[in-house]
Amino acid sequence: MKKTPLFLLVIGLSFILIMPRNSETKEPSKTSLEVGFAKGDATPKLGISPIYIAGFGHNRKAEGVSDPIFIRAMVLKNDGKKYAFICADLIGLFKDQVDEIRKELKDFENVMFSCTHSHEGPDTLGLWGQTPFQSGINTDYMLSLVKITVNTVREAAKNLTPCETEIAAVSIPELLYDGRPPIVKMDELLTLRFNKEKTKTALGIVLFWHCHPETLGSINKKLSSDFVGYTANEIKKQTQAEAIVFTGAVGGLMTSLKVPIKNQQGENLNDGTFEKTERYGQLLANASLNSLKKAKAVNLTPIVVRKKEILLPVDNPIYRLAKQLGVFKREIFDWDLQLNKHSSLNQREEKHPAVKSEVSIITLGELGIGCIPGEIYPELLLGKVAKKPEKEADYQNASTEPDWFQKWNMPYKTVVGLANDEIGYILPKKQWDEKPPYAYGSKSAPYGEINSLGPDTAFLIANAFNELLSK
Repeated sequence: MKKTPLFLLVIGLSFILIMPRNSETKEPSKTSLEVGFAKGDATPKLGISPIYIAGFGHNRKAEGVSDPIFIRAMVLKNDGKKYAFICADLIGLFKDQVDEIRKELKDFENVMFSCTHSHEGPDTLGLWGQTPFQSGINTDYMLSLVKITVNTVREAAKNLTPCETEIAAVSIPELLYDGRPPIVKMDELLTLRFNKEKTKTALGIVLFWHCHPETLGSINKKLSSDFVGYTANEIKKQTQAEAIVFTGAVGGLMTSLKVPIKNQQGENLNDGTFEKTERYGQLLANASLNSLKKAKAVNLTPIVVRKKEILLPVDNPIYRLAKQLGVFKREIFDWDLQLNKHSSLNQREEKHPAVKSEVSIITLGELGIGCIPGEIYPELLLGKVAKKPEKEADYQNASTEPDWFQKWNMPYKTVVGLANDEIGYILPKKQWDEKPPYAYGSKSAPYGEINSLGPDTAFLIANAFNELLSK
């Protein structure tokens, strides 16, 4: 057998040593992320036709503008795909309306539209017109919302910049008042900071907070974003960056009303005043920025979106009447008895009215965001639903809704409420208390049931989230 010359062996070995390693031996590289922010002024024009303010009583016509109503957008781009995250200073939008916006943004992998649930902005649902039997919707304004939202998202996409990300969390129960027993607060303020790559220059700051923006109360007649606008302004003042405040679990009722707030001179500030509203917004901004002093780097890629459309029965007679009178404008479907047989559900007749809604889970690398189509009670997320109903509650044999949030194994997680729909309150069936006598010594029916689709809503939503988590 002929031997290979020594010099050829040396050359061959050298060639092997200098060859680049194949893909299997390469260390995985961090996937790049780009972010862009923008805001669009969506303040209604006054004086042409009435603009009814949403959130409290009927016939509350806007008589002026305190501060602008904004559509705020963040666009993330990863692996060539764009994702839009939108938050509007509004009471809420129905899924039908969100779908109209999505039709104009088909080049985006996903569009998540949410509202702060401000009780000082225009009526975008129809519930707060001149009388309970008249819609408060201004049709021209609703049409303009689609255009403003789409333009704002497009502007954010133009601002896409490579970024690095940080995350921080702080518990601030002192900025929350729980208006209904049992007292359960979701009081974690989660903050994301997007920095220009290899610098500490902030491109944008995103807050996740669980409180009704309603500090100005029911007497106010001026359009406002409530404390949210003041929070965003304070953050921009201190960092020169745009801020978005996403509203989370506000059922129960999580509110800024009755929260004791003092001014810088130590004087108590009253509910229903712009002084308290501004100060609350500043305190929330400062809590967020102070928490960022101990922020940790966080990887927000890859981005994965899972969503599911669900039918929810409309048991609420007020909602059903509102639909018949044209106050509500959304499509109604038939409840399918065959697909919804479960011992935990109330029995319903064929063709019981139902609405089509949506739940979704957005995973941004190490951060999970549960997108909930309404105002969920914190106890449903924190595993704090009472083991036994109060003796006055309506469903003494009700089961506890399936857990999904507590068992969701993520380094960081939060929820966005009023996401892609507004279906009202989502409360535990064990807590349902529509018929007298009422629990906790109350002389009147609690507020949540009045503005809920029905007692089985929470169960159906929890089931849907569990289905998404199992995929």
